[in-house]
Amino acid sequence: MLEDLPEKLTGEQVRCILHIGKKKCAWMLNNGFIKCQNSGKKSRKYTVLKEDLLAFIDDSAKHPEKYVTPYAAFSTAKEVKNKKRKRQKAGFPTSLPDDFRPWLEQEFEKKSDAFTVAQVVKLTGYVKNTVDQWIRKGWLKSVQAQSGRIVPKVWLIDFYCGYGYSILKVKYRLIY
Repeated sequence: MLEDLPEKLTGEQVRCILHIGKKKCAWMLNNGFIKCQNSGKKSRKYTVLKEDLLAFIDDSAKHPEKYVTPYAAFSTAKEVKNKKRKRQKAGFPTSLPDDFRPWLEQEFEKKSDAFTVAQVVKLTGYVKNTVDQWIRKGWLKSVQAQSGRIVPKVWLIDFYCGYGYSILKVKYRLIY
């Protein structure tokens, strides 16, 4: 489908292809994330070559952390003075080491098959509020039991091999 595009694209066409808003598209074009010609006019000022757009799409798929935008820069929500800004979520890792999951399974081999939230807190080293947030947002799956929330070992390993891996990589700069 992308091969059928014209050789020169407008900023509006780029925005529609990438499924992003006008402000974000203009910001990405102005800051060099996508190579373009800027005519300086008020409207229709961007011209993007098809090959530059395809190069951006390729590179952003391989290295999403390079293309993280400022937190709430393109949101319609009004900023509140003296309110702390949330920490910006880092991009997902480009590739998980092949031996990471087997290593993690070996580390958890002698542990029980399911954990309570308190046990997950103890295992991960994060506070209860953070683990609850992971569960609320759906990053860490859990099951409601009579005794409280239960996290199966397999789901905890899945979490660490997905979103949890990027948290650890960014927070601790760890390579196991």
